[in-house]
Amino acid sequence: MISTHVFVVMAICSCSYERELPLLEIQFDQDPEVTAESLQDFLPPLPRVIESPDNPRTAAKIDLGRILFFERRLSEDSTTSCQTCHDLQNYGRDLDVFTTSPGLDRSRRGLRNTPTVYNVAGHFSMFWDGRIKKIEHQAGASLLDPMEMGLKTRREVVQALANIPGYIELFTATFPKDDEPLSFENICTALATFERGLTTPSRWDMFLKGDRKALTVDEIRGFLVFNEAGCARCHKGTYMGGQTFVRLGRVIPWPEGVDPGRFSVTRNKADYMKFKVPSLRNVTQTKPYLHDGRESSLKRVVEMMVRHEKGRTLSELQMNYLLQFLETLTGFISEDYIREPDLPGNH
Repeated sequence: MISTHVFVVMAICSCSYERELPLLEIQFDQDPEVTAESLQDFLPPLPRVIESPDNPRTAAKIDLGRILFFERRLSEDSTTSCQTCHDLQNYGRDLDVFTTSPGLDRSRRGLRNTPTVYNVAGHFSMFWDGRIKKIEHQAGASLLDPMEMGLKTRREVVQALANIPGYIELFTATFPKDDEPLSFENICTALATFERGLTTPSRWDMFLKGDRKALTVDEIRGFLVFNEAGCARCHKGTYMGGQTFVRLGRVIPWPEGVDPGRFSVTRNKADYMKFKVPSLRNVTQTKPYLHDGRESSLKRVVEMMVRHEKGRTLSELQMNYLLQFLETLTGFISEDYIREPDLPGNH
């Protein structure tokens, strides 16, 4: 069991506009272990597949969804697919060097940082502002977004596939009981079915399942820092986030921004600058960070969040331990599951 003695001391931050912040100082036993009680907020471990009773998985739906994920002809100019902005070989992130994605129109950039698609099917809502609840609906919204895929109507989406030899047969085989197998709803259903299998179990999940050797001593210390610093109040549960909205700058005002956050959806003043808490799974692999992609340094983001959200600061040693713990959330990608398929009409 971890034996800790927590001493809170006051440290004056170097920036003149900041008030004194508590510096958390923790001492550990030489060979620390965690208690089952301290892990309760993070259970259960990540499932291999995020099931939905409304969308039962079949092999045919998975395969069709994978094809659609890589299908560039589902965009206005046939140049952009889901894979374009959510590179599955690179933890589902945008490989563009800028803070936000260019999307379909390369002359304009989106307002927000592109989130990873891995594990997102388990979140309580989609997008930074939570404007959509289910991943099935998220898929449809992206197809019709002028900044993303750029197709204007549901009919146009369906027709784009109907014009390609082989797709009508694929949808008929996948949805044999439907009067119109090739439909906008079934396109979204197939995409979501594939995305529900985009999970990345990690060493952290092995640890949660009882393998106490899955984490090193320093990584366990990082977990304790994570808890004591208050990170777990928002980044908790199976997905280490993705389950609530939080306003930036709750303790110390956040640097100025132009994005109203969830307010743009609800028009409720209480939601101004509230954003969905991002999952920390694969966080070491998914830069840039924050809703506007303003930071590429994970250490800097941790410093900002601890300061502005919790009114605290960490020592260099605590920061080192915490970053090591975050590395344990980097999961394993199934190369077979994400392998690019042959697309209809490309032979």
